[in-house]
Amino acid sequence: MKLTMHLDMSLLLIIDTDTFNIIKTVRVGTVGSRVTNPVAIFAAPYGNKVYVANSGDHNVTIIDTNTDTVITNVDVGQGRPFAFAGNENSDFVYLACKVADKKDYVIAITIDDDNFTRYNLGFELTLEETRNPLTVHPDGHTQITLGTIGMITYFGDDEIGLPNTLSLLDNTVSGVYLDNQLLFCTTQGERAYLKRFTNLDIDWENHITYDNFRDVPSYKGQDKIRVSRTQGYVGITIQPTTLPTGGLQIYNVNSASSWLVPLYYVGDLAFFSDTKAYVGEANAIRPIDLATATALPAIPIGFPNDTRITVKNIISGYSNQSL
Repeated sequence: MKLTMHLDMSLLLIIDTDTFNIIKTVRVGTVGSRVTNPVAIFAAPYGNKVYVANSGDHNVTIIDTNTDTVITNVDVGQGRPFAFAGNENSDFVYLACKVADKKDYVIAITIDDDNFTRYNLGFELTLEETRNPLTVHPDGHTQITLGTIGMITYFGDDEIGLPNTLSLLDNTVSGVYLDNQLLFCTTQGERAYLKRFTNLDIDWENHITYDNFRDVPSYKGQDKIRVSRTQGYVGITIQPTTLPTGGLQIYNVNSASSWLVPLYYVGDLAFFSDTKAYVGEANAIRPIDLATATALPAIPIGFPNDTRITVKNIISGYSNQSL
């Protein structure tokens, strides 16, 4: 099954991926609201629940995937919920909420009973709303929130430790944590490098450790960061800044080398496999051959010159983070 959202009607469409028929529609957000604006969707790692962030209603809709019905809508406070993360070794789903600079916050949702806990009290967070600032260590016990100030928090079995900070995480935006314990983070503004940690972790006693840290050469204008299905490649979309064009930076995890595929239009990013990536354009999708670092002919979406259709997001396979 595939889940997608109809943003205009505040409906979750449940689609059979074999036939592409709509099986059911589920209303998300506050009943009767005209400002629901669902912006993110996330499936729990166990597959039993789906979470929808309703930015306009300031709540999260939790859906039972066995019955395709709404379990509850949970108010998240004054913030606009916009991003989720989690993994199969964690008992929580994590949610980022935007208010204003130094007033943003994060919430942990217990998967079993849908309890919400705000856990950054005392920390002034500034999160980038157009990217996902949340990632989780593969062991499920360390959650990292990226931003102007980077925050790291321990999560045990239904227990939450005190958050802590690490200066090396400051001025980051988004990141991916690989199963081999490599963490890659994009950086803010004029910085032309990624941050790469090995086994960045925190324990219940609030001690932060990591095995290695290094800067990875990149480009200004870092935007989306994604990892291929077998985690052999990390991709970073680059928006045009000092370069005449943007592009896709492809980082080979095994050889620790990277290259840039120049692109004139750079939208969202998804990996189909370790052979091909796809970058969104205005009304097309551009395949990228990873072996040769070559942009292939674009795949049009809709009809030529039809401005009613725009490519917003691309997804392929399950991810531990919402887009």
